Amino acid sequence: MSRQTAVVSKGEKTRRRIVGHATLLMYEKGYAKTTIDDVIAAAGITKGSFYFHFSSKEELGYAVIENASAHIMDSLTKVLDLPGLSPFERIEAMLKGIQGIVEAAECSRGCILGNLALETSNLSEGFRERLATAFRDWSGIIASGLEEMKAAGGLPPDFDCAGYADFAISALEGGIMISKVTHDPAPMRNSIALILKQFAETKELE
Repeated sequence: MSRQTAVVSKGEKTRRRIVGHATLLMYEKGYAKTTIDDVIAAAGITKGSFYFHFSSKEELGYAVIENASAHIMDSLTKVLDLPGLSPFERIEAMLKGIQGIVEAAECSRGCILGNLALETSNLSEGFRERLATAFRDWSGIIASGLEEMKAAGGLPPDFDCAGYADFAISALEGGIMISKVTHDPAPMRNSIALILKQFAETKELE
C-alpha cells in the first residue's frame, strides 16, 4: 500500500508541475501560442509523461482553468473562516486577498481566468463552460459573504447579494485588465476601494 501511495503522490506532483508551468506559459504567451512542446520543455518531462496525464492541449487548458479556480476559491474560503472579523471585514479581506493574488503574480500578467476567458471562451463549449463555472463559483462565495453581512444588518434587507457579487467581479476584472495593460496596480486597487465604498454608502442609506 505504501508503494502504491508513493507512485500516486509522484504522479500527482508531476501533474501539478505540468499545470503550473503551463499556467506560467499561458500568462506569458496566451493559450494559442503555448505549445505542448513548450510545456514539456518548461516542466522538464518527457512527451510520454505529458500524454500520460493529458490527452491533448485542450485538456491541459481545462486543468489550468480548474486549478486557478481552486486556488482562488481556497483563498476566499480561508478568509470566510477567519475568526474575529465582522462580515464587512471578511468582504474587505476577500477583495484584498484577490488583489494580493494578482499583485503576487505581477499586474502585467492580469488574471489567468480573465485572460483565458477573452481568448478561449469561443473556442469550444468545454472552455466556455469551465470558465463560466469558475466565475459562478467565485461570485457565489462573494455572495455568501454578502448574505452574512446582510443578516448581520450591514446591508438592507432587499440588497441583491448575487447581483452585486457579479458586479464586484466585473469591476475587479476590469480593474485587473487595466492594471495589466498599464503595468500599474492603481486601477485594480481603485476598483476594490469603490466596491467597498458602495457597501458603506448602501448601509448609510438603510
